Amino acid sequence: MKKNTEAITINLKGKAAIVTGASRGIGRAIAVKFAEAGADVCVVYKNSDSEAASALREIEAFGVKGLKIKCDAADSAQAKAAVEETIDKFGKIDILVNNAAVTDNLPFLALEAGEWQKAVDVNVNSVYNFTHPVIHHMKDRRSGRILNIGSICGIRPIAAVPVHYASTKGAVNAFTFTLAREVARYNILVNSIAPGLVETDFAAGLPDVRMKDFEKFCPLARPGKPSEIANFALFIVSDLNTYMTGETVIISGGL
Repeated sequence: MKKNTEAITINLKGKAAIVTGASRGIGRAIAVKFAEAGADVCVVYKNSDSEAASALREIEAFGVKGLKIKCDAADSAQAKAAVEETIDKFGKIDILVNNAAVTDNLPFLALEAGEWQKAVDVNVNSVYNFTHPVIHHMKDRRSGRILNIGSICGIRPIAAVPVHYASTKGAVNAFTFTLAREVARYNILVNSIAPGLVETDFAAGLPDVRMKDFEKFCPLARPGKPSEIANFALFIVSDLNTYMTGETVIISGGL
């Protein structure tokens, strides 16, 4: 038997992706990685025009089509409009990454109803808001990949993790599993990545004592890098993955 000595490469050429929360952090790393692999990518963001423009430049530098849409992912009308604009630009959506999220360090006893609702709106409702119109599009095409960015906190909360954040990320995990079973018949795969602590703005804002405690507790003794999450995201949405669906994969440095 002749051995295949060619390196395995992941190619998304001809695919079109939409990534929420893509102007920075994990979302940006995923968007850029997909573009590097050949996909056309829409950057959905809420706040920083300059960061979104920078992400778009990175994407288009790979010779693919790029698009940026300012959108409150928690607003269903805005989300639907963003999906429609992406389809108008790219002709289709093959890949959806639900990454938009918010968190803070508020303990439950100090949590007001407004902060709880904000976490639900951004971390959970945004997933519905984008997935619902995209699913109908993918169903018609009998093909698609949906990737939700959850958190290890939604599976096994670690010390000092806010209740509202862990609760909403747990909901994302349940959404992933149940939706995957419903839409598998349409050749739509739905999975989730559950990162541990990653080098993002949130991690940068942690007190030194908490970071040192984390490094002692984490077997790899460091936070993850956004690029490390993006590398696995690339595999999950690619044609190399044709059978895994409904799974939540922990990437946490061994937590």
